[in-house]
Amino acid sequence: MVAHAERAHVGEAAASAGSTIFDGDQLSTEAGGALRITGPSLRLQLDAQSILTLRRPADAEDGMEADLASGTLVFSAARNGSITVVANDALIQPAANAATVAHIRVVNPKELRIYAQRGALEFSYHGESELIPEGAAYRVLLDPSDKELTAFSDSEEARQKARKPHTKFLLLAIATAAGVAIPVLMPHFESPDSPGPTSVSKMP
Repeated sequence: MVAHAERAHVGEAAASAGSTIFDGDQLSTEAGGALRITGPSLRLQLDAQSILTLRRPADAEDGMEADLASGTLVFSAARNGSITVVANDALIQPAANAATVAHIRVVNPKELRIYAQRGALEFSYHGESELIPEGAAYRVLLDPSDKELTAFSDSEEARQKARKPHTKFLLLAIATAAGVAIPVLMPHFESPDSPGPTSVSKMP
């Protein structure tokens, strides 16, 4: 159900608080818009200029698949909330049966920004996967060039990890300080199993 809508759409129609979201619906926001939807164990927010399609996989009774075509999605899942975000053919989902809050932004067809605000995330892309720990923020390069792979292998970050980098993607750690973060205003947005409003969240 739509909890808040501002310059937002469900399909071709303008979204409004109380509107019901159905399997396969495309949600979108205009410049300066925002859309929040709530369910029993999941809450989602779309930032401005975002496009998202929600689907319920046939093999998952309680699961939700969110296909983020553009823009920024923030999801909050309770311990029993099951969600898989698809972005640029990559999959992002809670790494464990635990309350999770995550920010995912599509920068371009080859780059994502992911911030595991609460709980760890499992990231996978074309057969390779990596755990994103709670509190970590990454710039994700998909299908990196040989030059990018070599540069990463020679970096201090790679030496600290002391392991061979993935060939299908690179996770480049980024700071989450206010000076480099993009704010996502989420009034009264919270984890479904942790009542009470949160402060302004940050999307790296």
